Amino acid sequence: MIKGILAGLIALEVLNAESDAVIILDLVASAVFYFLPFFLAASAANIFKTNQYLALAVAGGFMYPSLLDAAKLGEISQFTFIGLPVPVINYSATVIPIILSIWALSYIQKYVDKYMPNVLRTVFTPTVTLFIAIPLALIVTGPLGAYMGSLLASFIEMLFSLSAILAGTVVGGIRPIAIVFGMHHAMTPIALQNFADNGFDMMMPMFLMTNMAIAGATFAVFFKVKNKKEKSVILSAAISALLGITEPALFGVLIKHRKAFIACTVASMIGATFFALLGVRIYGYILSSIVSLVAYVGPYFWYAIIGVILTLSIGFAITFFLLKSREVNEKQ
Repeated sequence: MIKGILAGLIALEVLNAESDAVIILDLVASAVFYFLPFFLAASAANIFKTNQYLALAVAGGFMYPSLLDAAKLGEISQFTFIGLPVPVINYSATVIPIILSIWALSYIQKYVDKYMPNVLRTVFTPTVTLFIAIPLALIVTGPLGAYMGSLLASFIEMLFSLSAILAGTVVGGIRPIAIVFGMHHAMTPIALQNFADNGFDMMMPMFLMTNMAIAGATFAVFFKVKNKKEKSVILSAAISALLGITEPALFGVLIKHRKAFIACTVASMIGATFFALLGVRIYGYILSSIVSLVAYVGPYFWYAIIGVILTLSIGFAITFFLLKSREVNEKQ
């Protein structure tokens, strides 16, 4: 929500994007996302039944300055470890690499612990586990997860070269599930390159439609739930989605209700296709939220307004009619 509000204040020129206040507020809003591998590592450790501290150590390997600084400078493409290449990748804010790595860690720890003598386990099990797990993460599972995102980006570029409408349909359809797996970050460089090459972008309007579809579906779930505490959580998630932060709605609400997730995907697909058909474009990078409409002022402004209303309504309507109150409240 802080990121969404901040983007709106900058777009409305209430705050100067270069001011110290924006720097601090962005720090508050973005710290968790920048260090997302640590938070995911802790959660993944619980899911894969492995040691949480070892999982955090693996995340630390991804976020260590030697690797991050090399990735940001772009001067080298890889390190070498015992003759094997270690690709230089910026893993901050990524999802799939750390999940794959903690999954691998869970098996490594069990295997090492199984064959380690009892008297040595306290010290040597974590030592040997990390000695294997972190290089494996940096050489295999981390790059594999990152390359999956890159393949997605290449696929989308190919779709745009074939047909903008086809791209709208596909991008709108895969965007919700891409956010769930953190692969949506792979789409951002395409949009940034479009700004650099053309002065405008047609993908970010599609991202806006996805966020509005998620918000609409989440609002519908709100009206189906009876538990007051749960309603409060869902309402907060829906408002966050309106402001461009969709993870609370996706992870906290829609994934738990399959029909609602399907409804938001259909609405996202329709909204993105609508924008692609009309050629809606944006001329500057901004978080895809309801307040980002100010960035559409110009030839496509009214199309943007119609698209937001349309997609919100479709996401809400499909969810409301597909999802039965009994189904929702049985899962509380």
